[in-house]
Amino acid sequence: MCGLSTIIRDFVRRHGLHVVSDGDLDGIFASGLLLRVLGFEGDLEGVVEFPHPLSLSGLRVSSSILIELPLSKGLVYCGENILIDHHPEPPRVELYRDENCVESVVVGGAESVASVVYMIFRDVLELSDTALKILRAIDNIDQGRHPDKLSVDLHNAFSLNKRDDGMRYMLVRAILEDRWGSIIRWAEAESRRFEEQVPIKIEELIGRAQRLTGNVVYFTYDFDDNVEAAAMTNAMISLEDKYDIVIAIATKNNKPISARIATKKDIDLLPVFEKLREQGINAGGRKNVGGAQFGDIATLDETIRILEKAIKNTLTDKNNG
Repeated sequence: MCGLSTIIRDFVRRHGLHVVSDGDLDGIFASGLLLRVLGFEGDLEGVVEFPHPLSLSGLRVSSSILIELPLSKGLVYCGENILIDHHPEPPRVELYRDENCVESVVVGGAESVASVVYMIFRDVLELSDTALKILRAIDNIDQGRHPDKLSVDLHNAFSLNKRDDGMRYMLVRAILEDRWGSIIRWAEAESRRFEEQVPIKIEELIGRAQRLTGNVVYFTYDFDDNVEAAAMTNAMISLEDKYDIVIAIATKNNKPISARIATKKDIDLLPVFEKLREQGINAGGRKNVGGAQFGDIATLDETIRILEKAIKNTLTDKNNG
């Protein structure tokens, strides 16, 4: 991967170091690894940003390394930017000039964007066994797997704190300073707090599920309620065992703002995201999970009609094919 590392280093020499990243766990760890391998020291403010998902539509970025923030999320690329992403597949690094991709290199075998960064720089990234164990857990979480305690603890800890940008910068700083043990201790403590508060809320969200169409259900949750936000993913996972597609709609002041769409079945959700984009909704993801941002849509009823239309059209197209 020395060619890719050279492309990235040359980009930083031309433009300086500025990272704009998705704020999920693998985006956070990818950002930390990238800053570490590029020798960054100092104040993180202004060097790495985790924009709020609701701010992505129309967000102009330039001279930046973008992590999991493709054009499909509504950003506007200006000048030169580098995108590091792994969904939709394949995992890749792309160089953009304005909104034109001028170079794309696949990074085979990566299961998270953090792994993409690690594989590019693995010859110079000296990581401890603890660090590698954490990266394997990040892969598991990003693929929807929770096979061990560390994966569960990290998932729970992030879920309970995902509205807190301070948590993101704390984790990046720990990666820069090689304090991987502190990450595990934080995850364990926050996971215990999760277990005390979230299970009851998971059952409440499951009880809110309503049929959208066919064997597809949705529920709503309060975007500003940290416990409801933490319970959302687990409620979806439980419902996915019973239903073909599950949708969690986030509301803010009773207004729908975003949705997460997921399935455990052999259903390709990519056409759903395409149908949503045809209706003017910012949407994207990978085959089994993704999201949508609703912008100025005023009512929950209208949002539900848009989601129902996209899913019905997708399933109809599949059946006709």
